[in-house]
Amino acid sequence: MVDNSQEVDLLNESIPSLLKRKLEQAIEEPIISAEVDDSMTFQCSLNSQHIFAMVSLPLILAGLVLTGISIVVYTRPEQRKTTIGYLFAFLSIFEFSFLFFALPSFSIAYLPSLTCSTEYPKFKAYILVYIWPFTHVTKYMCVCVSILISLQQWIAVFFPMQVRELCSMTRTRWALLFSFILSVFLSIPRFREQIINPYNGRPVPNKNWTENSFIGVINYFDDNVFNALIIFSLLLFINISIIALLKYSQFVRMRMTSQSSRDRRTTIMLIFVLLAYVGTHSPSMLIEYLDKNLTTQLPQEISILRKEISNFCMCLHPIFSFIDYLIFSEKYKATVKSLFMRLPKGTSSNNPPQAV
Repeated sequence: MVDNSQEVDLLNESIPSLLKRKLEQAIEEPIISAEVDDSMTFQCSLNSQHIFAMVSLPLILAGLVLTGISIVVYTRPEQRKTTIGYLFAFLSIFEFSFLFFALPSFSIAYLPSLTCSTEYPKFKAYILVYIWPFTHVTKYMCVCVSILISLQQWIAVFFPMQVRELCSMTRTRWALLFSFILSVFLSIPRFREQIINPYNGRPVPNKNWTENSFIGVINYFDDNVFNALIIFSLLLFINISIIALLKYSQFVRMRMTSQSSRDRRTTIMLIFVLLAYVGTHSPSMLIEYLDKNLTTQLPQEISILRKEISNFCMCLHPIFSFIDYLIFSEKYKATVKSLFMRLPKGTSSNNPPQAV
């Protein structure tokens, strides 16, 4: 039975919608018992979560195909000779990995035709407990690689004389190693955030894990420092400063470089890739911020589906990236075209390969 004080709290209009959602989840949290949860009888009913899962399925599959093409393009030896090409190769690999883990975690686990049962599906429980955390590892790696690409482009524009030293291949590889360690560290709370209830097979919060002070510190750093400060503030500052310098290219520093219109197209391409990343990863943080500061203005349905909206937007980024590459990179377009069309017999090129 629900405590009367909790019922009164839920009717209190002054409580923010995020807190209301947490109270509702606490009330609905399954109690460990031998009884089968009666709510499973309603799994066949189509809801917004099922709709997001069905819409995300073709989106993720298309992203896997397009990201796979980018992997083929950027993992070629001529592409990996430059640090930017090297970073784009890893960005494509981790975007593919993210979509690979997102396919079961964001879509398959919530398809109504697969989860319509009187008992909680075992495969869904295992996906949410054991596979879903890897979406965070790969997502953070995509974030870190995007930051490295943005930093290298910023150095190339503002410090062209020092770019070879500051953006060497050795430094880039060490930065990638540090990024991987940081991504795993930030994902530690997710790996034991939920456990499977041995009585009804449902994933339930692991309170002993989530209430740990060390895990709380990691979550605080993730939410307030890494996501809010580093990702959005740093990326936006870097890209806005690059845009400003490109607009006023008559500055002396820009005249000292040999940057041609082709190089400028590459810079603009990188800017759009990174801004698309910020745009597709911001809804979750924006909704959470509004939830914490608003009482009745934000519809409750949006608050409940915050994760689904965020997942849907994140799956859009690889498609935006592919379109951006095709628009701004002539070499990328030519390389993709060569993957599907054979050169005429006897046609060859003596020119050395160049990075996209």
